[in-house]
Amino acid sequence: MKLEEDYVERQFGVQKVKKGSMLFSEGGFCSGVPYLKEGRLKVYLISDNGREITLYWIEPGQMCILAMITVYSGVQYPAYTYAEEDSSLVLVPSATAVRWLHENSWWRSLFMKDLSENVLYLFTLLNSMVSESVERRILQYLLESSRDRRYLEITQEELAKDIGSVRVVVNRVLKSLEREGVVEVLRGKVFIKDHERLKKRIGGNPP
Repeated sequence: MKLEEDYVERQFGVQKVKKGSMLFSEGGFCSGVPYLKEGRLKVYLISDNGREITLYWIEPGQMCILAMITVYSGVQYPAYTYAEEDSSLVLVPSATAVRWLHENSWWRSLFMKDLSENVLYLFTLLNSMVSESVERRILQYLLESSRDRRYLEITQEELAKDIGSVRVVVNRVLKSLEREGVVEVLRGKVFIKDHERLKKRIGGNPP
């Protein structure tokens, strides 16, 4: 697989993308399919009432499946994609990405793997939005996103968008968790005081 990754990089080169840069916007056409080398990209929707809904993240070694689907179908991009971190990526031209889907087994397998993972994530997200409490979704998000780091650089507004809630509700839950000593909330940051306690809290907090 490393040989394929190196080939993609040699063919099209690596682009640097600054944190906060918008790669694709709703209603546009994709000039290519991003294959991420470093960093993190976020794909999201904006509803008619202005609410942002996170669809999935693109991690190193993954492609943007929505870009692949739209270039294959020849339709407009239905969402937004931006760099959540300083990132490095290879932009595979649309015609090449479509051809590779038929001819290149590594590219096709990568697409199916990423598609499967993200479809399952979306089902999990929809289920949690329907059945789980906001507190549990916040706890789960903090645990999964922190990756054993001491803190997350995220605003309450961003956190609310990512879990499908609103800022006022997230603020209320975070303040409650802060009083209990589970987290510490600062401007633009949420500190995780004890990952093990966070795991136990999720296990003991049924929907």
